[in-house]
Formats: sequence, structure tokens, C-alpha cells
Amino acid sequence: MSSASSSVPDSALCERSRTPPPHGSGAPRAGRRIAARTKAVPPIMLPPADPEIRRSLFERLREAHEHERDTAFIEELGLCRGQVRVDVAVVNGSLHGYEIKSDRDTLRRLVAQVDFYSRVLDRATLVVGRRHADEAATALPSWWEILVVDTSRREVRLRTRRQGRRNPERVARSLVELLWLEDAQGLLAARGGLRGYRGRPRREVWDRVCELYSVNEIAAAVRDRLKATAATRSPLLRE
Repeated sequence: MSSASSSVPDSALCERSRTPPPHGSGAPRAGRRIAARTKAVPPIMLPPADPEIRRSLFERLREAHEHERDTAFIEELGLCRGQVRVDVAVVNGSLHGYEIKSDRDTLRRLVAQVDFYSRVLDRATLVVGRRHADEAATALPSWWEILVVDTSRREVRLRTRRQGRRNPERVARSLVELLWLEDAQGLLAARGGLRGYRGRPRREVWDRVCELYSVNEIAAAVRDRLKATAATRSPLLRE
């Protein structure tokens, strides 16, 4: 006599094999396994780079100086005959330089940059990523301002970590190198000191200017020259 299972049609056995186990049976479900394999991975957020930080800085400067008609903005201002370049310089009643160091940068060049900036700038600000903020604070002179890049609200903001003040260490000989030869000769002529210096190398003319003018007078002449020759503001500052 045949067993009970032998009387069940083959098609019914196939239907039973495809029937899912009842809910709560403990057997894994294919749908759950697929969902686990395809779960979205959150994107890795990279720290902001120089262009993003620079745009935020420009917005800050635009708000601070929008009503000042005699303010000029210069990007990549060369100092000390081009040995360093200031990322952004603001020129009005003072020469204020801004240096940007994002978390993607290193601070290897900062010490040398600080030395050159301190010879020329009236004020200086370091705009720095949070990763470098503590190290930078110990490397900077106390008169430097520090702005820290804050991305906690999914946008680049600049938070003041340390207020700055005027530079007590400017060097007249480094400042005067921002004057063109014609400007330096004009200063000599105004003090009756040009005789014997026509056709002299510019380094000798600069030396003579430093003999006849104080560091504050030279700084004022440099600011006037920079404002006169700054053709346009930065495009980002005009937005």
C-alpha cells in the first residue's frame, strides 16, 4: 500500500516549498537580508577647502566695510619683494592682512609667513581650521587675530577665537619696498632729498627714504599707493 505522501501531486509539493514561513517563526527572511545589504552609507564630509573659507571671509569683509568708500581689497598681495603673498589684504586707514589655513593645509610655512607679515602689516588675522587652531595659537604673536572655521551648522562660519590689535613690530625698510621707485623718489623730492639719487638703484633710494621718513609716514604712503593702484575689488566682494 502506498504512503500518504506518495498520493500528493508533485505540483502541490512545489507550492508548499515556495510558501514563506509564518511570521515570528525565527526563520530569516530574504527581504530583510537584502535591505541590510543595501542600507545607505552616510557620505564622508571633508573639511572645507580654501575657496569655501575665502568666500565666507569675503562675506564677512563685505558686511564690515560696505559703507567705506576709501577701502580697497587686494588678493595675493606680495610682501618683501614677493617672498610671501597675503591671501586677502584690506587697505583703508590700516593695512590688514588675512592668511587662510584650512584643515587640508599644513602649518609648515606659517612661522616664516608670520615673520614677513609682522614686518609690514598694521594688523593680521589667521583664518584657521579647527584641527590647527590650538597649534596656531601658540605659534602666533599675541597681536594677531584668530578666526576659527566652524562647520557645525553645515555651513562655513568664522568664529572669533582671539581679538587682534595693532602690530608693534613694523619695519620701515620692509614697508618701503611696497613703493614703486617713482613713488619713493617723490617722497625724497618732497623732503629735498632727491639730489644725488636720480638714477640710483632702488635699494639705495629706499634706504634714503627710511632716513628721512618715520615708519608711520612710510606706512601711510604705502597705503595710498595700494589704494590708488587697486584696479577693482575682488569679484566675490562685489557679489
